[in-house]
Amino acid sequence: MSGTVTCSFDFNATGKQTGYLRIGDSTNNSGWTTFQVPIVMITNGSGPTVLVLAGNHGDEYEGQIAASSLSRELQPEEVTGRVIIIPCLSQEASRAGTRLWPNGANFNRVFPGVENGSLDQKLAFFMSNDLFPICDGVLDMHSGGRSMYFIPSSNMVWVADPARRVKMIKNMLAWNTSVHMIGGEQPSTNPYALLNREAERQGKSVSTGEFGGSGYSTPETIKIIGDGLRNFLQDFGVLKTESNSRVKEGLKSAKIIDFRDPAGFVSATKAGIYENCVPLGGHVNAGDVVGKIHDFDHPDVAPTNVTAAISGVISVIRGFPPVTTGDVVCVVGKSFTSLKQMEEVAG
Repeated sequence: MSGTVTCSFDFNATGKQTGYLRIGDSTNNSGWTTFQVPIVMITNGSGPTVLVLAGNHGDEYEGQIAASSLSRELQPEEVTGRVIIIPCLSQEASRAGTRLWPNGANFNRVFPGVENGSLDQKLAFFMSNDLFPICDGVLDMHSGGRSMYFIPSSNMVWVADPARRVKMIKNMLAWNTSVHMIGGEQPSTNPYALLNREAERQGKSVSTGEFGGSGYSTPETIKIIGDGLRNFLQDFGVLKTESNSRVKEGLKSAKIIDFRDPAGFVSATKAGIYENCVPLGGHVNAGDVVGKIHDFDHPDVAPTNVTAAISGVISVIRGFPPVTTGDVVCVVGKSFTSLKQMEEVAG
């Protein structure tokens, strides 16, 4: 149990409660203070407990909007079990329009946390030791933030364990989005420091998605994430209404985009201003120009072409034109009509 974070309401009470996670702190302006993270809980009857999270990265706003809307709209009579919502995990980063906390911390890289560490480490410790243990499911909603724009989609990492993979596929499909994206672990990253991996380590049913990006929202992306969130909660059994499926709605089967191939990640080869040359969802062949890097200081110099290493669909584009060497500017994935086709072709 965490000794440095408390909640202003009782997790065992029924009905709808709104309050704060209070994290002990001391600053130059206040020797004794608390950092307060808003939290909402709706409880009614027996059923699963689902934790809904957004704002893991501050500049990913689609999930924050969806979670805030759910916090206001969801009422106890709709629930069978318990829904816990934290609309924004990285508040100061969200206010500043940055991915990282003011101290430079990437909140999705600090788990399982440190009880007496920095604010971000304390919050991660509380979640790992107090919140995750009482939950059956954990939703962590993402988008591309300021630097990237994804095809709005639910997604998952293609894990080696078949039993775990089946559960993750079920959760991915429950969002009922028109596109599902499947990737691997990010290179040069400790996967066990991620929020979702800590929840998975504890045996929780985890789901996530990348719902747009570029640091702004559109009516289309907000509808996709809002409808998907509701549908997931219905499918999980924590809402009384029945979930929809693409078959029920008479829609085409969802596309599967596989971006597990590291060669699909295209990086800037020099610093400058990046120009996207292929639209999101566009098809490219290996060797095709996907973008151009313009020289900040020499407008008379021809831009540097950036090319794709593999053929496929542009799944992610650059959202913030200034780049430095090594910045990912787009991701090329392989498109399939079904998971079965992906496994037959790609393995």
